[in-house]
Amino acid sequence: SEMGSGMQNWLFPQVLTYLIFLIGAVLLLRVLLGAAVKHVPDLIRASRGDHAVIVDVLVFCAIVLGYILLLDGLGFWLASFLMLSLASIYLTPKKTRRNMVLAVVVPLFACVLAYVVFLHVFYVPLPEATWWSGPG
Repeated sequence: SEMGSGMQNWLFPQVLTYLIFLIGAVLLLRVLLGAAVKHVPDLIRASRGDHAVIVDVLVFCAIVLGYILLLDGLGFWLASFLMLSLASIYLTPKKTRRNMVLAVVVPLFACVLAYVVFLHVFYVPLPEATWWSGPG
């Protein structure tokens, strides 16, 4: 039997995708319903001093969008490492040399740990790189 064959190849990502979509839909519905009854949740009200936070959220969303677009070509592990490193570097408040090294080393160890857990404990198949994979 091949590791992760059959239904297991797509079940985990599909369930995760539907769960994320459901959470997003519930949050959007909550905001729209709150706006309809003129009671917008406090979390979406932004003061003039919150522009830095809004920029941080937009940059993080751009990093995640890049991750989604590069996932198929670079493969899960390299794309995840790059996304985690870029997010860590961007969101680190003090850009010292030590903090920058930590912002790269911690995602590296997180990816190695996730690799061991996903592939060797739970046997979860993950997307491989398509940009430099061989024929076949």
